[in-house]
Amino acid sequence: MKIFTTAMFMYFFLGKKLSTNQWIALMILVMGVVDVQLVYAPSNSKEVVEQKPLLGFVSVIVMCFTSAFAGVYLEKVLKESKTSVWMQNVRLALVGLPVSIFSMWFYDWQNIKEDGFFRGWDGLVFCLTVMNSVGGLLISIVIKYADNILKAYAQSIAIIGAAVGSWLLFDFVPGFFFTLGTALVILSIMMYTMYPYQPPGFDFQRLSNAKSDLLMIKSMKGAGI
Repeated sequence: MKIFTTAMFMYFFLGKKLSTNQWIALMILVMGVVDVQLVYAPSNSKEVVEQKPLLGFVSVIVMCFTSAFAGVYLEKVLKESKTSVWMQNVRLALVGLPVSIFSMWFYDWQNIKEDGFFRGWDGLVFCLTVMNSVGGLLISIVIKYADNILKAYAQSIAIIGAAVGSWLLFDFVPGFFFTLGTALVILSIMMYTMYPYQPPGFDFQRLSNAKSDLLMIKSMKGAGI
């Protein structure tokens, strides 16, 4: 659902319009991602876990709207501001730093006080931290020079890539839903790129014919006809 709320906010804040085929492509993308992620669904368990479906549903709806709004607003700021992407990321980090410090103090202060801040850190953890930081910078660049919908497509491809990596490195075996989801994501990408929004009355064929006529007139004038 976040993909659709993102497209909606992009229309209201950035004026980006999508064609009917592009909306269909987004629906296909959602179905494809759901199919791929079914392979990570937990197996049937006899353990009884208390669930609150209504609270979970409302939380997901709120998350979709707030996350989409934040992403589109960030895109608006990055594209309209003359400040570099790097400085914008520094500002975002400074804003989020107090929240991170408070969270660290509230949840982990006792462990940090006893064992130190870097207890359990090794080369792999540092590597993952750096990769996560670089990923955040790349997301900012994608949002600035592309848009949030293309970022959603990139994240969908990343999910498939993670599954392929699990297949190559671990014991994961691709099944029917993974194959179907991958095919749907590829189909969605093709539809989204091949059928962009066209303003009413705009005809690519007429434009092509007009260019051909103009070239013909220029060639006739050059030949002195």
